[in-house]
Amino acid sequence: MSFASTLSQLMGSLGPNRSLPERTALFAAAAVVGPTFEPGLQPRRTIHQALATGVVSAATLGAVTVSQSSIESLGRLITRDRKDSGSVVFRTVVNIGVNAVAASACMSAARLLPPRPDESLRRGLARTALDRTGRAAVMTTGLAATLGVLDGVSHISPKLRWMNLIPIALPAGIAVSAVKIRQVHRAAEVNGDKTIAQVSTGKSTGLGVAIGVGVIGLQAGERLIAHGVSRSIGRVAPRYEPIASPIGHLVALAMLGGGFAAGYEYMLRKIEQGGAAVEPAYEVPPTSESVSGGPGSGVTFESLSREGRRFVNMALTPAEIESVMGEPALKDPARVFVGLAQSDQLEDRVDAVMDELVRVGAFDRKVLVFASPTGSGYINYVMAEAVEYLSRGDSCIVTMQYSLLPSFLSLDRAKLGVDQNRALMHAITGYLRGMDATKRPRFILFGESLGAQTMQDVFAHRSVEAFDRDFVHSSLFLGTPAGTRFAAAWHANPERIDPKNELIEVDSFGEYLDLPAEQRASVRHVLLSHYDDPIPKFGPSLLVRQPWWLGPVENRPPGVPKSTKWRPATTFVLTGVDLTNAMEVIPGDFGRRGHDYREDIPPFVSEIFDLPVTAPQMERMGHALRQRELEWAEKRVVTEQLARAREAVSRELKSWGVAPDSPQGNEMIKSILSDVLNPSN
Repeated sequence: MSFASTLSQLMGSLGPNRSLPERTALFAAAAVVGPTFEPGLQPRRTIHQALATGVVSAATLGAVTVSQSSIESLGRLITRDRKDSGSVVFRTVVNIGVNAVAASACMSAARLLPPRPDESLRRGLARTALDRTGRAAVMTTGLAATLGVLDGVSHISPKLRWMNLIPIALPAGIAVSAVKIRQVHRAAEVNGDKTIAQVSTGKSTGLGVAIGVGVIGLQAGERLIAHGVSRSIGRVAPRYEPIASPIGHLVALAMLGGGFAAGYEYMLRKIEQGGAAVEPAYEVPPTSESVSGGPGSGVTFESLSREGRRFVNMALTPAEIESVMGEPALKDPARVFVGLAQSDQLEDRVDAVMDELVRVGAFDRKVLVFASPTGSGYINYVMAEAVEYLSRGDSCIVTMQYSLLPSFLSLDRAKLGVDQNRALMHAITGYLRGMDATKRPRFILFGESLGAQTMQDVFAHRSVEAFDRDFVHSSLFLGTPAGTRFAAAWHANPERIDPKNELIEVDSFGEYLDLPAEQRASVRHVLLSHYDDPIPKFGPSLLVRQPWWLGPVENRPPGVPKSTKWRPATTFVLTGVDLTNAMEVIPGDFGRRGHDYREDIPPFVSEIFDLPVTAPQMERMGHALRQRELEWAEKRVVTEQLARAREAVSRELKSWGVAPDSPQGNEMIKSILSDVLNPSN
């Protein structure tokens, strides 16, 4: 094959050999790269940028391909009986006319569905789809006109026929993105938005080109499948040939989506296995009789997940409480945890919890905290230990697990979490109702991240007054997700949901202290939500309407970038990427950023849970909480590495013919590991 022939094929693959919808999709997928570099709520590294850009570009490619193929098929249906339908002029006129009409119709229909705060997601998605289809049709109109001019010139002057080989769409899209990326960085510098500081302009431009190449590869695979399906339809059912193209693209995208879904399911299974695994640092059951999995417990240690084993093993001891608080501990702190492995039936898990509560004397204690965990089953260590310090051990913290996956992968398990929390709430309040009012424990609710949603939505369609009817003294919720129905109802109509003004949402404890004294006196329930935490902001609504926090620049809260604009798919994906970065924390180093609420938890636990503390005690407790978290983190790392080293030594001994479990094998393993850990000996 000659160089000229190879070059011609390469140039053709970049556009000229592709259909008009495919070329529009290439332009749109490349052009959309630029806005994906806008600052987000959290610092973003190059790998995160690549992920966000790739997702937005691929989604744009698929959406534009399907929408424009549908419009092209409409044009074919209109002109199918015309004898001159193959002429360049006629084809150009039809492409321009059909897309112009489609653009006008779609954008006009979108205006008939103006955004409303209370609108359904279906209505919002319909408006967004119409608006984006109209915009894509405008792009196709311009591209059709440009290609028509080039076709006309080449017919008038055959010497200029080479102009038809120019791949206009993709290079134009890349150029648009390169310019936009530079504009984004300049605007970020002017406004002081630093979350993209680690993504350089040079690397960004190169990444934009790389994404363009990746988009071509993705479209090539999709195009191959789509054309195969279209040809099959044409042979089997010729009457459907005019609409074969969009059908082919839909089938291709469905097949690609199925591949991604299979990969996603595989990933979930691997993560669930990790969530159920036994960590070396927590492989020994607790010795306290006041925690699940310990002596006398009806919950076996083996049934607890990774987070459950951590939770029960990390309970404070009376000695630790006394050393920090400078006062005698009143009791051994109680912790009740029931995991999914306890039983397949929700009712059985609730019964197991109630049996445990009675066994550890939870209803005879000063404080009873009902905590809803995050998706993986995690209960914030700082909250749990702060309660135990401040109550001098006279407390019980109870939780039920509803998933083994991180919160962002457990959204489909949220309903189970709400259902079992509601069932356990009924069981606990039923028990409290039968007690003498003067002897009831202080009943407190807690939830973080998805745990905040699964606890609050027990009260969905109810008011804050329902907390009183369930004997709830107070509650603290950290990083409440945007999809929480109770919080959404409160935001929409606070007078109806909270007529006594007992619920507030603040960014920090300092902001709480800045409230008027009379307002603080009435507060019993707190939503602690950082302005730069994406979890309370991320949700499907980002796809359909501009959020309040991306409104006028002068009204944006601290931590929200000033230079960022709302774009449906881009804002949704960038905020989704922010979710991962918001949860990056350093053990023992408490901060107040993103989804890290550790610094404000102790004062809120004291204030809202009505557990008084002196300033010196709070200072000592804060130091102990940091030190304890760091020590446990170090223990997890060391024991994990030791376990891996033991496995490696065991494999080597097997190759020598020595059984690792034999007395000789055990002695050799101890000797080898001792030499590694103590080389000076």
